[in-house]
Amino acid sequence: MKNLFYLLIIALLMGGCSYKNEALSLDSYKAEYKGPTSKDRKLIYLRWVKDVRTDKRNIGYFLQNGEKFTTFHSDVDFADKYKEGIEYALNLAGFKTDVNANPASLVMEVYIKDIELIYNDKNFDTNLKGEIEIEVVVRKDEETITQNFRQKGAKYVLSSNNSKDLEPFLYTLFADSINDIVSRLTRF
Repeated sequence: MKNLFYLLIIALLMGGCSYKNEALSLDSYKAEYKGPTSKDRKLIYLRWVKDVRTDKRNIGYFLQNGEKFTTFHSDVDFADKYKEGIEYALNLAGFKTDVNANPASLVMEVYIKDIELIYNDKNFDTNLKGEIEIEVVVRKDEETITQNFRQKGAKYVLSSNNSKDLEPFLYTLFADSINDIVSRLTRF
């Protein structure tokens, strides 16, 4: 009985100290757009948001002693979250989005090309770096405009055994990329 008690204590200590790699999620986009607005309330049709990454589950990794210790993963449908966020920001910027493709002055397609978070245990100033790459195709009359957006960020986060602590940083990258895209659309 005494050995069973010691075994249980050791198992609790080992389990409590190990790295917990939970799937990251992404909060819905909140009313954060404060950029320029569309002057003439243009009609914009968001045809789709597609996640074209080959591995849609993997979003980065944790470097320990210069080697990949574990990967960060997520079960979130980033295309749906991004579509919801960009539609909300478009409305805040003065665009009318409740239209179909025919009367719209702008038709937009969004492609999520890359999401990468890298946590490094060696740096003391910026130990978390992230990058999101988005391609936006806008059709205006007979003209097609393709623009690539690469949102980068870096910050220091306290050492943690929970990958869920990276969610606010991931949300900030997504919100900033949405704001950049909508801000650029107001110039059309």
